[in-house]
Amino acid sequence: MKTHFWLFPLLLIIAISCSQTTEHREYIDLSGTWAFALDTAEVGIEEQWYLNDFSDSVELPGTTDSNQKGFKRTDTTTMHLNRVFDYEGPAWYQKKVTVPENFQDKRIQLFLERTKPSKVWIDGELVGGSIIMQSPQRFDVTEYLSPGEHTITLRIDNSLDRTPYGHNHLYSDDTQTNWNGVIGDLHLAAMPKTYISNLQVTPDVENETARIQLDIDNALNLEQISVELHMHVTEDGTSRTLPVQQTDTTVVESLELAYHLGDNMQLWDEYDQPLYELTAVISNGHIKDAKTVSFGMRNFEANGTHFTINGRTTFLRGKHEAAVFPETGYTPTDVESWKRVLEIAKSWGINHYRFHSYTPPRAAFEAADQVGIYMQPELPFWGGLESDSVAQMQRQEGFALLKEYANHPSFVMFSHGNEIWSGHDRVEANMEALKEFDPRPLYTMGSNNSIGYAPPREVSDFFIGARTPSAGDTIRTHTRLTHAFVDSRDGGILNTQTPSTDFDYSYPISQIDIPVVSHEIGQYQIYPDYDEIEKYDGVLRAWNLEKFQERLEASGMGEMDSIFQKASGAWSALSYKAEMEAALRTQGMAGYQLLDLQDFPGQGTALVGILDAFMDDKGVVSKEKWLQSNNEVVLLLRFPKYVWTTGEKFQTEIQIANYGQGGISQPLKWRVKDKDGTVIQQETISYNTVKQGTAPIVADITLDLAGFTAPTALTVEVSLKGTDYANEYPVWIYPPVEKELETGVVWVDDALSRKALSTLENGDKVLLFPREEDVAGQSVGGLFPPNFWNYEMFKGISESNNKPYSPGTLGLLMEPKHPLFEAFPTDFHTNWQWFSIIKESNPLILDDTPAEYRPTVQVIDNLQRNHKLGLIFEFKVGDGKLLVCMSQLDKLEDKPAARQLYRSILDYMNSEEFNPQTEVSEEQLKNLF
Repeated sequence: MKTHFWLFPLLLIIAISCSQTTEHREYIDLSGTWAFALDTAEVGIEEQWYLNDFSDSVELPGTTDSNQKGFKRTDTTTMHLNRVFDYEGPAWYQKKVTVPENFQDKRIQLFLERTKPSKVWIDGELVGGSIIMQSPQRFDVTEYLSPGEHTITLRIDNSLDRTPYGHNHLYSDDTQTNWNGVIGDLHLAAMPKTYISNLQVTPDVENETARIQLDIDNALNLEQISVELHMHVTEDGTSRTLPVQQTDTTVVESLELAYHLGDNMQLWDEYDQPLYELTAVISNGHIKDAKTVSFGMRNFEANGTHFTINGRTTFLRGKHEAAVFPETGYTPTDVESWKRVLEIAKSWGINHYRFHSYTPPRAAFEAADQVGIYMQPELPFWGGLESDSVAQMQRQEGFALLKEYANHPSFVMFSHGNEIWSGHDRVEANMEALKEFDPRPLYTMGSNNSIGYAPPREVSDFFIGARTPSAGDTIRTHTRLTHAFVDSRDGGILNTQTPSTDFDYSYPISQIDIPVVSHEIGQYQIYPDYDEIEKYDGVLRAWNLEKFQERLEASGMGEMDSIFQKASGAWSALSYKAEMEAALRTQGMAGYQLLDLQDFPGQGTALVGILDAFMDDKGVVSKEKWLQSNNEVVLLLRFPKYVWTTGEKFQTEIQIANYGQGGISQPLKWRVKDKDGTVIQQETISYNTVKQGTAPIVADITLDLAGFTAPTALTVEVSLKGTDYANEYPVWIYPPVEKELETGVVWVDDALSRKALSTLENGDKVLLFPREEDVAGQSVGGLFPPNFWNYEMFKGISESNNKPYSPGTLGLLMEPKHPLFEAFPTDFHTNWQWFSIIKESNPLILDDTPAEYRPTVQVIDNLQRNHKLGLIFEFKVGDGKLLVCMSQLDKLEDKPAARQLYRSILDYMNSEEFNPQTEVSEEQLKNLF
């Protein structure tokens, strides 16, 4: 039964200070030392351990890991970080507590903020159990606790068969670990037997009103109560107390109230975070209870294919979050720890967090409320929802977490889980029930269900996918540039299409009429700097990285990890730039969710972040450059290719993606610079005002390339006057392609033929382009983007599905000042001009060369395999000189970059600077091929 009280026209407004609303509940803090016992044989219930005293002890809040209980690991896995102490199964926790006299005739509640499936006994009597894992567990222990001493016994069971939700991040050892224990707040609370059981606030922005649902558990059967609503608002550290509203009412199970804010209404979003605190006080004579919640006034909606916040279009620049906290092995339960990571993420342009198959504790939402982050928690599910009982368990998790966290203004979106591949009818039924229970957040059936092939159903307010549904694999429907080879042919767009900035996702977005958010974009692996190992001094150790380091050292490249990280990281950052900008170029797209801004040290060890697992900067890209592509306003250039010839005119359009706070009309400045920073051409451009929430093309640029006679690398810059918004793009200018190149004194061959060997014997020069079929067993394939996620895991998945797997490499490493590049300007890492060259390559495995030997152009291998891979390398063979190029440049006559590199190689080899230092015998040479 509900009674509706629209209080603002009826209430007696009383000017009572909020300082008079004292706390009307009593608490006993249960943190500290608890007696403890492991139940490895699972005999504790049968043997009635709840009647025993335990001899061991632990500290709570805490886990078996943090208390160094369980089994000390003696083995090492390379699939994820390693727990020092491992335990799965029941564990028993026991504490004696003295209940004071003032708890008499009160309702007493046991509160465990976050734990695993539990059972509770008091003085040997079973109180009950709970399977709730994403919200606090609360137990009514009134009838068990009279004043005096009592014994509370907990049985916490982290056995995975007790939580059949799939391999989700609520308890996966890939991320926060499958810990056993209790974290966060744990206490006993005493309150009147008629008390506030639930307090929810729904912002009604249009009417400047907070709609309040106040639920009362009326065990005392009171007929009348007085209700006071105390309100204050805090912004930028300053708080204001608002008038108190009071009424007398008949007691019913649920009251619907309203607090009219009027001129006191301030709106919450990513820019401003005014937070309201509501304290509801109910009283009848000496009976009094109070409950406090915080909330924000905001209206987050799906409007067509966009999201809006308070009527303004926003674009979600999201980060995947998987509970990676290596020190503790579990998510923080304090606000400051969450503020640290959220503020770091926001400083890198992030305004949205997607929690992969789990929901964080209350502190995360409080921190997001304060920082201004749009949150998407998820139910703890990943897999096929084939069980009605599991679906019901998930529904109960959902009801509990909505009741616990949905007041928070940061909680704007809600998903059933990750990549749910079946049981979609059950998923839909769950989301319909949850949406009816609490319509405040926007709902979706899951993140990337059936890897994007499952279409949204009517319950879905938005869609998250790596593709929009289609009849089969086609890059036309992809909403990100890269996939695993097993999920899309050759890994998708970035590895198969000529690089361009003129690409967007207009077609897939047009297929769905609700907001589309691109799922887990990027996943570009970066080689680790093994100095990071020293940072792991908590419950998780980087023994996986130690194994990979040993492999690198065994390959003779032990000192190369740092430079490998810089080169692979620079290329990864460029690839992420392409990902983010493709989404921002797309009219009507709602946002993206990165995987990831930070490393994911599990599922095979996937070091895909520009920040490490601790959210510390790796130094592979500056924050300034990253924000060029991941910001509220992004200036974009649209041109069809990165590689041009001097017979062409470079043409590009300027597009402004404006998801800031208002319109943009400041002049644009663009300029073109050469590699020395000399400005070649520049111009200031005026344009029509760009409305907020749009991404129009505002101008175009033309640059005549006829004046460039030598190979040139240019940088095209665009900036917005009076702001920090700027962007830059490289382009390469080459002379027209020569069909026939003069080889000079160099003999060019595609195999170690008699002619090639005799040329070397005669002390002359040989350029070798080995045929792919001749090196099939001693080379890897040519991969353009950095390897997706990690080599080890997806190789196994691909093989089990009888599909090709990725070559697994992480980009190039070279010395730009090497004379080989005199006529082929390059960075020390892969960039876009290398596409045609890499795609026709088969990097050779050079593991048998001397440990100190380094290729001229090295292909960085993944950390699991650690081959020494050569794209271009040279040897002295007797008196002869050999250069090997593992890309078929001689067959790429229509590719300007490939042809120019060929030209540059020949120039180098015909010069006196070509003088290989590492000598190999003819027999050693033959063994390489």
